[in-house]
Amino acid sequence: LWRPPYRVDITEALGGRTSSSAAAREDTRPPVIELEIRVTNLWPNRLIGDDILYADDCEWKGSVTKNGVKELGVKEIPQWVKDGKPSPTGRHTFTTWKHWDKNDKLLPSGILGPVTLRVQSLAK
Repeated sequence: LWRPPYRVDITEALGGRTSSSAAAREDTRPPVIELEIRVTNLWPNRLIGDDILYADDCEWKGSVTKNGVKELGVKEIPQWVKDGKPSPTGRHTFTTWKHWDKNDKLLPSGILGPVTLRVQSLAK
């Protein structure tokens, strides 16, 4: 749901909860349904967070321009990346270009407004 209209029909995900048996028709209580919402952060925020939490685990070349533009590329792909191993510092991400660092502001991300669950009965 990363773009408008920022809504999804979850009918199929909640499916299999009805029954045509006589006992089920007599039970007027609504079914209990657990709904889990997973929120994914923006990529720049993940990179900024890693930079805040962990030490550099590779060398960078380049500089930051007078306008504040980062022109920093990785000097060499670290051995731990070449070996397909996790970062020795615990960092979650690795990129060959450093667009963001710990001094950048986090971008608005996640659930930024109200979540509305609309229920509709469908006549059969």
